[in-house]
Amino acid sequence: MEFPTIQFVFFGLATLTISWLVRQNKVVQSSFLLFASYFFAWRFQPLFLATLVGSTLVNFYVGRLLVRLKGDPRRKVVLVTGLLLNLGTLGFYKYYDFFVDNLGDLLAFLDLSVHLPLLELVAPLGISFYTFQAVAYLVDTYRDKAVQPRNLLDFALFMAFFPKFAAGPICRTHQLLPQIMAPAPAAIPELSRAVALIATGLVKKMLLASYVAQKLTTDAFLSPSAYSSLELVLAVFAYTAQVYLDFSGYTDIARGVGLLFGYDLPENFNYPYSATDIGDFWRRWHITFSTWLREYIYFPLGGSRDGPMRTYLNLMITFVACGIWHGASWGFIVWGGLHGVALSAYKASLDVRRKMGIDTDSPRPLWLLVGGWFLTINFCAFARIFFKTNDIPTALEYFRALFAFTYRGNGFDLGVLFVTISTIALNFFGRRFFDGFVGWHERLRAPIRPVVWVGMMLLLFALKPYGMEATIYFAF
Repeated sequence: MEFPTIQFVFFGLATLTISWLVRQNKVVQSSFLLFASYFFAWRFQPLFLATLVGSTLVNFYVGRLLVRLKGDPRRKVVLVTGLLLNLGTLGFYKYYDFFVDNLGDLLAFLDLSVHLPLLELVAPLGISFYTFQAVAYLVDTYRDKAVQPRNLLDFALFMAFFPKFAAGPICRTHQLLPQIMAPAPAAIPELSRAVALIATGLVKKMLLASYVAQKLTTDAFLSPSAYSSLELVLAVFAYTAQVYLDFSGYTDIARGVGLLFGYDLPENFNYPYSATDIGDFWRRWHITFSTWLREYIYFPLGGSRDGPMRTYLNLMITFVACGIWHGASWGFIVWGGLHGVALSAYKASLDVRRKMGIDTDSPRPLWLLVGGWFLTINFCAFARIFFKTNDIPTALEYFRALFAFTYRGNGFDLGVLFVTISTIALNFFGRRFFDGFVGWHERLRAPIRPVVWVGMMLLLFALKPYGMEATIYFAF
């Protein structure tokens, strides 16, 4: 039950109506929202729900134990046990077959005949997201920084709230639990912002991301030899646009739906393709995940405290882990490693400039900003070849076709070019359009608004491509 479907529209409207009817009783409202969220997970696959419930119970009681053991030396053992249970479950579902397959290749190379069975497991939807949310809760509880739930119901809703269950945002306790535990508002807060988020998310995901995928990127990455070099260059940037449109579109819808229920989910994207360096890009891209990497991997490793070489090593470890989180394939590992190298090079350039007496905190001249943006967008786009293909041989095949400088292909799609350029351009001007939409909706008279909503929804569903693509980050 993806967001941009008729089924979700009816599910969302029914859930929203009942939730607001029972809002006077917070326990009843939270219980109903938890039931709706579990139904949402169950609709994908019953196993997904069982794994989510198991994770919720384990982490709630491990967290309770950490609170009770404050000052007790056994507390660290409890934390490590909780982390191993979380990461072990995630690793079993997502990485068992990858590990066994590569171990089998290594043993065969060493002339050792050992049969290791592949389980062909399907990772439960959302497990990467709610597992990282649970890890953050346990670590923050150990650090005495977590907001503690009043009861299991609050924590279960924190873990399962359906708008963010499948693909984030990854919420920390201070970002969502206080809202869950607070009395329900008397009216929908920031209704215009909610409508704007949902509308922009639907346009991004339903119309633009699906159009780009169906017109070029899906086939180009499957059969690069059938396309000209120019088309393959366009496909690289078009896929870069597609990932942003698809994932930020999903997140916009999730945040908009969350606002309708009275919950303000954290921002996940801040116009990342306007970034003028790779550090700026990761401050703008998948913000809740990049923040998680910084807080729970990079800083515990030492961050940048122990000299430049240790900083570069910490960055490499962090971003190889970033690649592994995305999926069990060497393509993702290479993609993460490339970003680790790029960030290390960026840090090194800052160190060199500081040694030369250059103030790295002062505003940069326009030519440096433009040059930095050009390098950043090109690096991110071409690194995504490994992200899209998932494995190194297919990525190398794409590069070979790209640099073959062939001129015969399937025809240059001007529509895809327009969407790609517009997507990148809107990273510079999008906030102005968004704020304008919010202001326009605010000025609409209340009786007119439902007519506008229905009209927008009908228009979007009429324009959407046939066979809409699945959300890319559902696979992670």
